[in-house]
This record gives sequence, C-alpha cells and structure tokens, in this order.
Amino acid sequence: MSETQAVLSLEDVKKEILEFCLQAQSRTEILDYIQVASTTANYSKFIRELLVHRFIRTNLIEKRSSRYEKYVITQKGLNYLKAIAI
Repeated sequence: MSETQAVLSLEDVKKEILEFCLQAQSRTEILDYIQVASTTANYSKFIRELLVHRFIRTNLIEKRSSRYEKYVITQKGLNYLKAIAI
C-alpha cells in the first residue's frame, strides 16, 4: 500500500473498491487497484467482507471460485455510496 493509502481507513478503501466495481472486476484487479498483494488474507479483509455484507456480488453464482469470476457492485452497495456522498 502506498503511503497515502496507508493512512486511509478501512471505510475509505471500501468506498474505493465499490466505486471500482461499478464494472465487473476480477479479484486480482481489485487488489491491484487498492495496491495490496493478491493474498488470501487481503481477499478476506477487503473482498470477502464486502461479499458477506452484500455490497458486491459475483458474476458466476453457480461456479464459485472460478478463475473467470468477477465482482460487481450490488444495489445495496450503490445505496451505500449514495448515502456517504451526502
């Protein structure tokens, strides 16, 4: 993570990921975007947390853990972005 992102809160990173996922993005693309290593720990901390709270969803519901799986923002995620923009 760069120095400027090191001081960002988890909420700021969540907002960045949600904005980035307006179009479908892969796990690696998301983690590269927020400038962290593509590890299981970072996946759990950033992406899985958003999946659990249904801010993002996968494009391949029936094929979990596929290499073609991408993540896109949900309506709940869009509502969250609108709420924090006010």
